[in-house]
Amino acid sequence: MSELSALKEKFFSEREKIKELHYKKETGFEIANRLRNALDKILIPAFKEYFSNWDVPVCFYALGGYGRGELNFYSDIDVNLIYTGNLTQSHSEDVEAFYYFLLSLKLDLGFSFRSVDEAVELAGEDLTVFTNFLQRRVLCGEEKVERLINRRFSEFIKKNKESLVTEIIAARNERYKRFYGTVYYQEPNVKESKGGLRDLHEAFWVAKIVYGIENYSGFLDKKILDRKNFRDVISAYDFMLRVRNHLHITAGRKSDILSFEMQKEVAEYFGFPKSRKGVESFMKNYFSSAIDLSVISKEIIKGSTEELEKERKGGVFGFLKFKCEKLPPYYIENNTLYVEEDAESEVLKSPSLILEGFKIIQERGVELSSALFSLFKLSAETNREKFRKKETLQKFKEILTNLKRLSYTLELMHDTKVLGALIPDFERLRGHFQYDTYHKFTTDIHSILTVREIEKIEEKGTSRIPVKEKQQLSQILQDLENPSTLYIAALFHDIGKGKPGRHEIVGAGLTKKYMREMGFNEEEIEETSWLVKNHLLMSHLAFRRDISDPELLQHFKETCQTEEKLKKLFLLTYADIKAVGPGAWDNWKSALLWKLYNSTLALFVERKTAEELIEEKLNRRKEKVKNLLKGKIREESVEKFFQNADRDYLITYASDEIAKHLLMMRKIRKENKDYEFASESYPDIGFTKFTIVTKYRRGLFNKIAGIMSYLGINIKGANINRAIEDDCDCMVYTIHVSTVAGEALPEDKIEEFQEYLEKLYSGEFSVEDLPGDLIKPKTFRKNVPLPENKVKVDNQTSDRYTIIEVSTYDRLGVLYAITKVLLDMDTRLRRAIISTEGNRVIDSFYITDMDYQKITDENRLREIKERILEVIK
Repeated sequence: MSELSALKEKFFSEREKIKELHYKKETGFEIANRLRNALDKILIPAFKEYFSNWDVPVCFYALGGYGRGELNFYSDIDVNLIYTGNLTQSHSEDVEAFYYFLLSLKLDLGFSFRSVDEAVELAGEDLTVFTNFLQRRVLCGEEKVERLINRRFSEFIKKNKESLVTEIIAARNERYKRFYGTVYYQEPNVKESKGGLRDLHEAFWVAKIVYGIENYSGFLDKKILDRKNFRDVISAYDFMLRVRNHLHITAGRKSDILSFEMQKEVAEYFGFPKSRKGVESFMKNYFSSAIDLSVISKEIIKGSTEELEKERKGGVFGFLKFKCEKLPPYYIENNTLYVEEDAESEVLKSPSLILEGFKIIQERGVELSSALFSLFKLSAETNREKFRKKETLQKFKEILTNLKRLSYTLELMHDTKVLGALIPDFERLRGHFQYDTYHKFTTDIHSILTVREIEKIEEKGTSRIPVKEKQQLSQILQDLENPSTLYIAALFHDIGKGKPGRHEIVGAGLTKKYMREMGFNEEEIEETSWLVKNHLLMSHLAFRRDISDPELLQHFKETCQTEEKLKKLFLLTYADIKAVGPGAWDNWKSALLWKLYNSTLALFVERKTAEELIEEKLNRRKEKVKNLLKGKIREESVEKFFQNADRDYLITYASDEIAKHLLMMRKIRKENKDYEFASESYPDIGFTKFTIVTKYRRGLFNKIAGIMSYLGINIKGANINRAIEDDCDCMVYTIHVSTVAGEALPEDKIEEFQEYLEKLYSGEFSVEDLPGDLIKPKTFRKNVPLPENKVKVDNQTSDRYTIIEVSTYDRLGVLYAITKVLLDMDTRLRRAIISTEGNRVIDSFYITDMDYQKITDENRLREIKERILEVIK
């Protein structure tokens, strides 16, 4: 045992030396090999120590990654003891003692002790166990056990080749779904995400089942890959091994997520600055390697399944005839597009023929054979100038205007680099990394996903949106006269990113350029470029401005010009947000966008101005309030109320809300109270609405914001209006709030807020009693990309209000700090509109001076901006 203790010390020492090699930039494969050898050097002697005197045949196996000889510093390590015969109590005690020795190594070791029959049976039931055994390596033990295992597994694989390959491919597809289905996720899992290490593992498993290869060089030996693709995939895999090693070493544990926190550390290891640009450059390299791993491993699997199909046709099923459809120089067989062998050279030199191939793929929904994928990619890399010829671009136009399976075709064109050859600015965006927590995908794939989200509107059961909303979206899409411009705008909407200037303006110019080259008419070009130029407008208005303002609606209608453009802009806005990533689209945003859309659509349908429609709406609202309050409040009082209340108030609230407010005002007057409070929760949309009707109190909203910050209540938006009912000159506050997680408030939190509100009015409590620093983070995550603090003044959107727009890192207490500045600067607040994008919050404040006038003094506005920037820094 003393020898094992010495070996254990040596093992730990060796791991430290291997870490030093990693920092000296040794290859990932070499580090993996040394980690394997270091572990072998202690496990093999340990096996001999505990099992050398056994009278039962036993074999010690390394499985999975350890079996392949690929270890990272904190990889899962799987080892098995496999035996034949019958065991005694003495044998079991040896196994237990060996297990405790393994635990002393302080590694993530998975250890099992099985008979040959149990091992084979379990591998036949569990794909993970099977793939672990598929990569087994004998560490020590009886040859007879290995011969038996080899024979039994060979028989099992031979009998179940097709089903095993099918299961591996199905597991791969499920894994892709769990990790967002794209290489270009901005915080990828370097092992499990698409383009991660697991991609090559699965390709190896499939090739081992089909071809019987023993290591990666078998891809070359069996001519599954040519030398270039083999070199590319091994280089990409080695890069991933090095990334994973650094993640493990930095975290001091198994850590496979390349999170924002870790990206700076890994970027620095690879020689990039720890700055934002350095991280973006490193991640571009990461995605380049990931796409190579994803695409080439897919080729390996595709080639292997094609080989399996040949075996089927040549074997007992040889009498079956598979339909082969000739489409010279291509042919379709078994739902896969191939190229005739004698036409490969012609296709390689002809981008026009390649576009014909993609037209077939789009029309038939077929896949690319592995050989044709490589051919298309090679052509795009070596004949880029030819792809820019008029004939080829016109064929690309035919693909863009077909709309059938468009996103599928575009993504395949992107993977083969054909899309980038046709649109060089799209190639510039390959792996374009946006270093923020809002965008979940890189710009290139986000653009293709935006196209896909429009397609999903018509795909029943695939969009995670309410059925009614989906039907409404579908109807809008069906009503479009020329939907192709919408799809093209979706592809091009972010093409200006990465260039100087506002990306929507730059993108509109690039859209015109490329569409003219493709031969679109001027009307289509102008509409598409307009959509690209304005693709942020609708979300900006819906989430950051008061969309009940008739002037805003009128101006937005005039900007859209036609009902067709409004519909397309709405669908583009919806698809763009959905394609940002999980959580970007929610019921709150949906409600705001639909309100803006429907209000603007009414202007087109009714053929009246916003002002005329508002007047008609207010008259209907007044009559409805009278009916709702019949027997409770006299009609004359309602008439008087509608004459005296602020017009903004009457426009903002629906009839039932106004009726409720009037009853609350009456109760305040009759009972001589200071305020009335009510709350309603909307779990489906994820907020609770607080209504406070109160006698005027200067700075009340700031005090409320302070209480909410202290209680951990998140404010999503607020309206503040003056409403006069008989002798009650009241203010109405409606505040939308939620938990930090974006859910409606629990009842106990509502009650806690009410207690503090009561104490505030009674004088038992003052905001000054709260802790000095109410600004607190909403998340445990540190070192994530922080958005830049910005304060903008908008004196154009509204004729009555100055709008202060603040963009900053989303924290509790920010709203309190900002409204304190506005209060101290002698302003009146009438609206607070809150919009969040990842960890960035954009707060818009509608303010006036103390005389209810817009603030136009530049010096005063400058001071407001400076003081806000000071408190949010």
